[in-house]
Amino acid sequence: MKFLPLLLLVSAAAFAEEKPKPPERHVRFLAVGEMPPFRQEIRDDVRYELEPPEGSIPPREVMTGFGGEKSESAPLRLGQISPPIIAPAGSGPLLLRRPGEKDDSLPWLQLTRPESDDFLVILWRASPKGTWEEAGALILPDGPLSAPAGSVRVVNIAAIDVGIVIGSEKIILPAGKTFQRQVPAGPEQAFQIIVNDAAGTPRRLHTGTVTQNPGERSLVLIYRADGESPRRPVKVSVQREPAPPPPPVTEKK
Repeated sequence: MKFLPLLLLVSAAAFAEEKPKPPERHVRFLAVGEMPPFRQEIRDDVRYELEPPEGSIPPREVMTGFGGEKSESAPLRLGQISPPIIAPAGSGPLLLRRPGEKDDSLPWLQLTRPESDDFLVILWRASPKGTWEEAGALILPDGPLSAPAGSVRVVNIAAIDVGIVIGSEKIILPAGKTFQRQVPAGPEQAFQIIVNDAAGTPRRLHTGTVTQNPGERSLVLIYRADGESPRRPVKVSVQREPAPPPPPVTEKK
């Protein structure tokens, strides 16, 4: 009998080791907008590209913090989704600081991360001066269940409602809303985005098709044109990528 407590202790330890760990979750970033006009100067008969004016592009890198001491850097490139960064489980703060900003300073952007799932943070310039000094943000679920293979998500972060035509379906997508559909892999799906001009006349902003290979998903972003004297009020960005694999099915014992 004296070995019974030891046996129970070993059994409890083995059971604890068999308990599956919660899967890691990740956050990615996507900054949308337009690059400033290309500038160059000639020095000693050599052309040199000039740096963009201050505030005309997002920070090339941000430090991500989650309310603790550990932080990681994430690159920001207009129109490119950043590599994933591990995010803590549960809801809590998501702080973005520009290089050189101290941890006790006011962050460039402060958000609240969702309770669960991978997520994507969409960023755009929101300063009244038309710069990236201030940023707007929208958080989208980004996991394999919320955006599975075959899905097409349309996100309207412009300040106006837009018309969407995908296949034979026609909808009005209000500002700040998203629209998602599953489309079959292979065949092309007709895709149009329609906006009203200043006179209220519908104009086709984008005409094309949506095509996906097996295992892919697409993200279509509609955003305000922020370049110099834009000809159209909004722009369209299409991101197509391999979808993450669905989570493994755990058998109940």
